[in-house]
Amino acid sequence: MQRSTLLLSSLICAVGLNTAVQAESSNEEEATPWYQVSLVIFKNRNSPLGNETWPTPESLDLSYPQGILELEPAVKNDADWVAFRQTQPLDEEFQEALRSIKLSSNYEIMTTASWNQPALDNQQAIPILIQAGDEFGGYHELEGSITLVVSRYLHLKTDLWLSDYIQKVEMVTPWWETSNTITDDGYGASGYQEVDFSNQAYSETVTRYESVRTVVLNESRRMRSGELHYLDNPMFGVLVKVVPYAPEEQEDALPDSPLQDAAPVSMR
Repeated sequence: MQRSTLLLSSLICAVGLNTAVQAESSNEEEATPWYQVSLVIFKNRNSPLGNETWPTPESLDLSYPQGILELEPAVKNDADWVAFRQTQPLDEEFQEALRSIKLSSNYEIMTTASWNQPALDNQQAIPILIQAGDEFGGYHELEGSITLVVSRYLHLKTDLWLSDYIQKVEMVTPWWETSNTITDDGYGASGYQEVDFSNQAYSETVTRYESVRTVVLNESRRMRSGELHYLDNPMFGVLVKVVPYAPEEQEDALPDSPLQDAAPVSMR
């Protein structure tokens, strides 16, 4: 009888230990991995444009994707584990590559960004808003989005466009030259009183900007975490590195404010 009791106790302990191991394994499987994304976007100052043919700006359909998110600005002395908040890159290899680009006379840095985020699949992935360079009447020289997708592998999606703009100044017909005909009593059909502008010079102008060349970098690149990756065309490029990251408290690692979609804006 005593031997049977010992066997039963051993069996219960074994089952309990096995259950605990399975529970721990299940928790590890359910834990969402995190990554730090660090990137730099730069222009090529010595771009060989002679042999390149680019589509006309009018032929491109450029717009921001649904669900696009602008990174939260960095906060001094704040924890760096908040998702989608600007932070300092931790990876030394990326920092060294960034220093090299800054020192090179061949490149002009347009923007840099680094943020932490959970692994999100293709259905949940959040595009990050990119706007950099000079501004031309509400348009930026560089615009678009970058998205990290994590399924079996890491994929980085770039949907970026770099534009050259020219300024156009247009003469506008003064309103009094397009108003209703003045009647004999000095008033038009809409009741406007006649005004004599004959002795003064009047002109109205409108300034606007027009894209004369737009170069698109639209690519989906399968990546390995911990490796530098380079995506480019003759005009500009993206250097990016994605490394695993362990936030201190995952339950508090979401943005304080609800994620809101930026309105899709057609750029042409």
